[in-house]
Amino acid sequence: MVSDSPHVAYLLVNIAQLYDTAIAEADTLIDRLGVRDELVQNDTLCLQVPSNERYEQVKTELSELGELISESEVNGRLIAVFELHHRLESSGWSVSFVELPQPKTGTEAEGVRHLQFVTRTGIESFRAKFPQLDFDDRGNARNRLLEIADDAAVVRFHDKNMGAVIALETMG
Repeated sequence: MVSDSPHVAYLLVNIAQLYDTAIAEADTLIDRLGVRDELVQNDTLCLQVPSNERYEQVKTELSELGELISESEVNGRLIAVFELHHRLESSGWSVSFVELPQPKTGTEAEGVRHLQFVTRTGIESFRAKFPQLDFDDRGNARNRLLEIADDAAVVRFHDKNMGAVIALETMG
């Protein structure tokens, strides 16, 4: 149940607005890249915050919207993953997971870092279908990610839903 706290209500409005804007920009990029038919879902919205203090505040606020299913250290910083009680929906997409990393440098602006999309095929098959695209390799052995960006959006592609990735990580 969502708290009646005005601060949480502010986050509820803000996260929906952030998602509306980010998914519209990502949707445009996906069309321009020509990869839409190879995607099955937008599973993760990744936020960024400018300070560790704000990380803790947003993490507390997100706990009102979903369940913290993972918080683990990756490359020297914590990354929290929440499974939302109710998906966010916009532009024909919906998202079930919110990822919140601690800031790397403290110079990050608050907002959306990237959106992650699950591919219809394995990640190498996906890459092979689009040899003209210059993907950056991200992630790790359990969650290989291909990233591409333009001036308005950063999108990442992977072949496992975030829930499956977390399950694999907890299995060791």
